[in-house]
Amino acid sequence: MTAPPTADQALSTPIHQVSFLEKLDVFPGLLSIDGAEAQYPSASVRHPSPSVRSLAYVHRYIGAPFSKVYEKWCKDNGMQPNFVTLRSGVKAFWVGDPQTAKYICVYYHGGGFSLDGDDTHLRFWHGVQNDAKTSDITIAFLFLEYTLVPHATYPKIMYEAVEAVKYVLEDLKRPASQIILAGDSAGGNMCLGVLSQIMHPSPEFPELKLGEGEKLKGIVAVAPWVSFRLDWPSEAKNRYKDLVTQYAGGKWSKDYLAGKPTTTYAEPLTAPTEWWRDAKVEQILAVSGANEILLDAISEWVEKYKSVNPDNLTYVIGTNEAHIAPIIHLRFNDTAETEQGKAIKSWVKAKL
Repeated sequence: MTAPPTADQALSTPIHQVSFLEKLDVFPGLLSIDGAEAQYPSASVRHPSPSVRSLAYVHRYIGAPFSKVYEKWCKDNGMQPNFVTLRSGVKAFWVGDPQTAKYICVYYHGGGFSLDGDDTHLRFWHGVQNDAKTSDITIAFLFLEYTLVPHATYPKIMYEAVEAVKYVLEDLKRPASQIILAGDSAGGNMCLGVLSQIMHPSPEFPELKLGEGEKLKGIVAVAPWVSFRLDWPSEAKNRYKDLVTQYAGGKWSKDYLAGKPTTTYAEPLTAPTEWWRDAKVEQILAVSGANEILLDAISEWVEKYKSVNPDNLTYVIGTNEAHIAPIIHLRFNDTAETEQGKAIKSWVKAKL
């Protein structure tokens, strides 16, 4: 098992940006969707063909690093960028005012641990933020620009995810009851990894000390990547409906683990049922699409979690929706509400 970096090592380790050529290396996974038409009504923007969805993924990730995307997004929206550098050197940035917001949401973007975040992440969650304000709920989002594969693998990426929460707890001195974790796909995986670290501390990661009897306020997991297995029935059923592929999932998970054995912190579904009992979080929302290849794995994790925590998890499956629909639809300039997006906004206003 790889030892975590010491404080001095972490502070001296440079944070790399993924190069253009390294981004090209992910293309076989993105472009492995063949030309068969999706099993959607027509070829509308709301239900694009697999090849069009794949090209949207390429468009999403071939551009600038997430921090540069954020700077442009702030400029376009008349906002002042607000960056934080954590002890390891990894960057994070704010959407919302952490000084005045009642809640802090630490956000982990998806992309198979290999791909940058995108302005669609910022657009969607800024919309959630504004919707919450209509109910006098104020949230500041801290987006983590974690180090991507190949410059980091497990456990370093998870180390950075835990470090972001430690920053909010210790540097900002926020109680757990004011902290939310959210993430899509690989980011959802990281949310559950952080929860595991709170409940079952591993020496590989920073310790997260909650107050006596305290729990995180909530977790929003959008299509969380809970299993690296590739043999789920939903993969065969939805392989021509979803925007990710078996090939991409296999490549990304292999690259993330980089030859190391999987763990419950890396792959949440591998944890035994009892692992999740008395989870240190008040409420969880998990959303997925009926047309995504990860559906069966997500549903199995939900069933396992609810068997020992029957009252604090809400699960919504969006009809005729694919992977991370609330976010990826914005790439097609489709602003119509998805079922998953509606569920997120409703949950935020009901639970916070």
